[in-house]
Amino acid sequence: MNMDRFNKKIRFEHLAAHIWFSETKTPLTQKNKSPLLGVHNDIAYYLLYNGILGDKTIDGGNVLNSKTLDALPNFNGTKVIYAEATSLGSLRIQEEQIIFKQTPYDIKAR
Repeated sequence: MNMDRFNKKIRFEHLAAHIWFSETKTPLTQKNKSPLLGVHNDIAYYLLYNGILGDKTIDGGNVLNSKTLDALPNFNGTKVIYAEATSLGSLRIQEEQIIFKQTPYDIKAR
């Protein structure tokens, strides 16, 4: 089993609920499918996974770059963004108030 990628059969909704609960200790109440999972304690949580931005290519928009950042719902404040990788430099990440977490490595198991 390739450990550096998720099983593509894992549905966005299930992974989103797991990440949201791991980060906030509250159940995910979002009903619409969006990369912005919600805002909790003035922090926005995002998940780039399985083509959530409509990109069905191999990486499926799962990489945080300028294009995917621009496509995300706007939030003026701290943003935790889960993605497979990022091509943004540390200065841009700092300017945008992003805490980048790499999937699957930064996802907490039960």
